[in-house]
Amino acid sequence: MAKGNRGWPLKVQEDFLKRMGDLYTNGYSLLEALELMSIHFEAEKKRSLLEAIEELKKGYSVHQVLESLHFNQDILSLLFFSQKHGNLGQAFRTGGALLERKRFYRDKIFSILRYPIMLLFLVTIMLVFVQLVLLPQFHLLFSQMNISLSPIISVFFFLVVQIPILLLWCVLGIFAAYLFYKIYERKLNPSQKVDLLLKIPLVKTFLSLHYSHYFTQQLSSLLLSGLTINEAIAVFEQQRYHSFFHSKAKEYRKFLVEGEKLETLVGREKVFVKGLDVVIVHGQKNGKLGQELEQYSKLLLVKMQEKSEKLLGRVQPVLFLGIGSFVFVLYLCIFIPMFQLLGGL
Repeated sequence: MAKGNRGWPLKVQEDFLKRMGDLYTNGYSLLEALELMSIHFEAEKKRSLLEAIEELKKGYSVHQVLESLHFNQDILSLLFFSQKHGNLGQAFRTGGALLERKRFYRDKIFSILRYPIMLLFLVTIMLVFVQLVLLPQFHLLFSQMNISLSPIISVFFFLVVQIPILLLWCVLGIFAAYLFYKIYERKLNPSQKVDLLLKIPLVKTFLSLHYSHYFTQQLSSLLLSGLTINEAIAVFEQQRYHSFFHSKAKEYRKFLVEGEKLETLVGREKVFVKGLDVVIVHGQKNGKLGQELEQYSKLLLVKMQEKSEKLLGRVQPVLFLGIGSFVFVLYLCIFIPMFQLLGGL
């Protein structure tokens, strides 16, 4: 199957999925919906959609076709599961909503960081000016007038000189740590990669919510379509878009055949949120495991959104406080020596 040259922007993927969901839900076949969608795109994307239609006619599945267009991995996973539970229209709509959330938080992060980064750039220019122009002049004046530097001024001068070096080492340290992680993770299997990420407190919170939401959302859809737990876990094993769930499903199937219960396996898994095993037990007792997992997945999504909003709400004030403190130190470095000079006249 031919591969597209580059992926579609997130916004274009989002609009495409939402419109496909609406068309498919309103009675259009997959081919008819794609043909109608191709009319509204520019030449390059129209050509890609026409090629996609031909690939579908050859027997390729929709997730394989969109993979050739470099669609988001989470979307491909949703569409893979949809061919098992049969609700393709809902999968398109869910995928569109998922990308809308991703784009919203990406834009919000950019909006939050934009002004602090601009301020940091201006402060950096000020720092360079103080280091290259003001400090040498102050040292020269103090030496010519035989005025010794007070301990306070010496501390501020030391900070102005050392802070850029400290920041540079921090940046280099972060880059080195990231480079080391990327090299090291190649040697790890999917479970080991997740275990490594779970050691980072902030990452652990969001990773647990994300993986738990993904698992409960897809498992509930499969169970509601009539599959048994064993059959649903087998579908997780068949998908290749999330290597962690592919490998875990392989383990789970083996344990389930040996007689272990799903709630026991889930309860042992570090990446899942606490209480998921209790939800599974409760759902099995009521005979409504699919429905309860579906509701629980929605609850996890709400929690994830609330925690994201809370975190983003704290980032900007902390950044402004840090930059403001740095600017305050710079001003002290300028004015305190001037006052001492005036006092020495």
